[in-house]
Amino acid sequence: MTVRYSTGYRNALATGIGFAALFNRGSINIYTGTQPTTADSAATGTLLGTLTLASGALTKETQASGTITVTGGSTSITAVTVGTFNIIPDGAVLYNTSVGQTASDLCDAINRNGYYTATVSDAVVTIKPRPGAGATHNTYVVASTGSVTATYTDMTGGVSAVNGLIFTPAAGGVVNKSGVWSMNGIAAGTAGWFRLVGSVADAGSAIVAAPYLARMDGSCATSGADLNISNILIAIGAPSTCDQFVYTQPAS
Repeated sequence: MTVRYSTGYRNALATGIGFAALFNRGSINIYTGTQPTTADSAATGTLLGTLTLASGALTKETQASGTITVTGGSTSITAVTVGTFNIIPDGAVLYNTSVGQTASDLCDAINRNGYYTATVSDAVVTIKPRPGAGATHNTYVVASTGSVTATYTDMTGGVSAVNGLIFTPAAGGVVNKSGVWSMNGIAAGTAGWFRLVGSVADAGSAIVAAPYLARMDGSCATSGADLNISNILIAIGAPSTCDQFVYTQPAS
């Protein structure tokens, strides 16, 4: 089999979010059978278990969110701050024809930088931090400066992931697993492939439109596979561990 990456992973990498940051506090689902043709496809086979930190019960992250609603104006939005951090560091967003178009331009400016992500609906821009921030951004004040008028809701609703997988800091373009990665089987079967997902909820269904989720798929075996685990003959309640996980960013 071949390691495959989802559209969400590739988009994030192109924007500037690295592998370890993107999958920090994520998890690995182990399935029977053969991996799908793309990582955007729905998961196939039987879910045998989920690798977490020391087999701990997994709580998925809920990202905090806040909003900016563009209401009017004439010239530009010169800065948008979450807490004290300006999330449009490339410069001002000009008022463009209507509040809806200006909100869309603002959404694009936020997404170009990778610090936060944004979506837009009419004149409302919804802002979220990168996956991994969890509850830390709750109560951060959302504001803007400039001649364009807007209303705001501050960051709220964030829930931190619990028992998600963590990685070592990168060295020479390489990151490794950190801590014990293990699981107890929830179904009986032979492990055939895995899907690494991020800290936010991922139901495993097909992804055909935004928001795109980060995923990495590959083969499972006890040796010589994309992911090697201690035992591929999974039984209900039986433990399995991932003793080595290495990601290398190619130099060329």
